[in-house]
Amino acid sequence: MVRLMTAGFAAALAVVQTQAAARQAADRQVDDGLIVRAVRFYRADQKQTRVKAFAQIPLSAIAPVNDSVRSGAYTVSVKVADSTGLTLLHQNWVNRVSAGAGSRDQYAVEIVDFAVAPGRYDLVVDVKDSISGRSLSASVPVTALSDTARASDLLISPEIRTMADTAGGPRPGEFRAGNNLIIAAAEVTLTPLRPKLFYLMEAYANAEDAGTLTATVADSAGAKVLQTASVPITVAAGGSIVKGQLDLSGLPAGQFTMTAELKLKDRTVRRSGTFTMEPLGESLARDSARKAVAREGDDGYFAEMTNEQLEQAKAPLGYIAEGRELSAWDKKLSLAAKRQFLTNFWAARDPSPGTLRNERRESFYAAIDYANRTYREGGRKAVPGWKADRGRIYARNGKPDELYQKQQEGRAPPYQVWRYASGKGLYYIFADRTGFGAFTLIFSNDIREPNLPSWGTILGGPAVQDISQWLGIDLMTTAAQSQ
Repeated sequence: MVRLMTAGFAAALAVVQTQAAARQAADRQVDDGLIVRAVRFYRADQKQTRVKAFAQIPLSAIAPVNDSVRSGAYTVSVKVADSTGLTLLHQNWVNRVSAGAGSRDQYAVEIVDFAVAPGRYDLVVDVKDSISGRSLSASVPVTALSDTARASDLLISPEIRTMADTAGGPRPGEFRAGNNLIIAAAEVTLTPLRPKLFYLMEAYANAEDAGTLTATVADSAGAKVLQTASVPITVAAGGSIVKGQLDLSGLPAGQFTMTAELKLKDRTVRRSGTFTMEPLGESLARDSARKAVAREGDDGYFAEMTNEQLEQAKAPLGYIAEGRELSAWDKKLSLAAKRQFLTNFWAARDPSPGTLRNERRESFYAAIDYANRTYREGGRKAVPGWKADRGRIYARNGKPDELYQKQQEGRAPPYQVWRYASGKGLYYIFADRTGFGAFTLIFSNDIREPNLPSWGTILGGPAVQDISQWLGIDLMTTAAQSQ
């Protein structure tokens, strides 16, 4: 196994300027955004060709269930037929994804794995959106490799990592090939922000063989823009995996072909794959949009927060937490642990778990922001708005349905009454006993809130009578009993 890297595209840009061979495109077909690519590997012990095919489905073609549920579903139908038209494989399955993204770099990839004997075949993939009924179809011819093949097709990817690089298995969008975890892609698109191209192929030999491996990159006109130095390799009896990566920093926008040239004792084998380098401006805009979408989810919302910001996000959760739900939180937790804690806390409260957004989290932190702007209390020790009594009630219940307020009249201080019409019909009476805008909760029918025993005395009889008439209940008796 050989790991090949370049020192960087800029250093090798002027190495070669000769013409390259014609680009290979037989392994890739596109129809209305559906892209299908097939990569062939030979299995000598079975005298069969193992085919790994990728169907890349644009999410813009998948309609969401509705505006509030941004997920959709589609049916995939895969058929493999031989040269006589006989169907050898026919499979159907349904998958669900976040739908309607509208961006070409957001897609789902379905992986098809099958084996064929020597011969020529057609792979046909049909995709049907479950909501709109829209259908996409693409096909690709597949010719089985023979027992004289010295290498598989070239598999290129935005990322290949080894099992040693991670404690877990494949992540979403990855598949395993031996000890390698590979991001599945029918069409590889690099960006100036992520300019590395990874590749893998199998080399076959009946007996141990030695040779060299060289990688080149050519533009759409066939002109070479990069060639690496030849690296010695050894192919074990039966075969070996050859893989590597190219750092293509500085490569201009456009379409390119990467070719791996394997020189062995008795022959030279070349395998190619095509990819696209995205323009910098488009890449930056797309990356910004991708991050914005990611931030809509609970994990993305907390992903870039500092330790101080995570502590601030946790601080008001006591208003809505249940039991000892916050007992596991410790200021000494790692950033990753704090982010996971908050993600789990809000995931348990998500009213629409099938969507990316968590409306409950959004409304809560929006209420905290509003409370900080509106209910901050001054004085010797300034109190953040969310910690003030009105801020706490606002964060927990949102904006009141009705508000009744009066300035100071006689012995009664300025006061406000908040009423919530839905649910239990809660109401809250606040009084500014300082005269500086610090409204304290003095009475409520919310059993979670304590009442001041002398609340009726604080307001005085006329104010209590006034509030009673507005609420439509008798507070005079309650006020008298509390004195």
